[in-house]
Amino acid sequence: MEQPPVLLLHGWGGSFASTFAANGWTGALAHAGRTVLDIDLPGHGSAPSSINPEDYSDLARSVLGRLPNGPIDVVGYSLGAKVAMAMALAVPDRIRRLVLIGIGDNVFSPEAFAAPVIAALENGVDETTPAAVRGLVEYSKASGSSPTALAAVLRRPPNPVLTPMAISRLRPVVQVINGSDDVVALPDIALRDALGDITYVLVGRTDHLQLPRIDAVLQRSIEFINAGDGQDLSSPMKPTQAV
Repeated sequence: MEQPPVLLLHGWGGSFASTFAANGWTGALAHAGRTVLDIDLPGHGSAPSSINPEDYSDLARSVLGRLPNGPIDVVGYSLGAKVAMAMALAVPDRIRRLVLIGIGDNVFSPEAFAAPVIAALENGVDETTPAAVRGLVEYSKASGSSPTALAAVLRRPPNPVLTPMAISRLRPVVQVINGSDDVVALPDIALRDALGDITYVLVGRTDHLQLPRIDAVLQRSIEFINAGDGQDLSSPMKPTQAV
């Protein structure tokens, strides 16, 4: 039976090219016999961009409108993981397997770094800019996205809005992959409790921005989406040295 295509959804400030293609995901998935859907989130990379926050009022619906018909598997990273969950709730019969990377209890809150990142995008960084904010701004440059569009994305009307009750209704088979040093996503206990029976992977000595670059994260994601419905993937990954 032919496997469905795989949608790779990057996080805020990234793009399909900078987050996944540059880190070997497209080639590895093709080698595993999977077709990859190349889509950028609105305001990012090659996607249409706007400086009006209202134009980003429903990120999940925007992505759904650009997908082919039929079932898909989804790998979502950071903001892409939030969007992936919202998509799975909106069209539960279309998403078969769901890999959520770099997401935790922050899924229930607005982006913590939004205000200082917006200021840095619009006014530039200086000696007073916190290191974490500087890192996010530098990270966003690789995607080729417009800084003003990225600021508008952060100013958007709150979405996706996800609650533990809503997440408990997710139908896809789910895997969560987080890094032990991820101050953006962790803690993740409330998310895992809401999701219920999932496969959980904690990668040692890895922070938020490193996750898509780690080969073990890529390989574990492919194993999960390629697994038969009866295959047990619940054993934890050994801590992986970040490179």
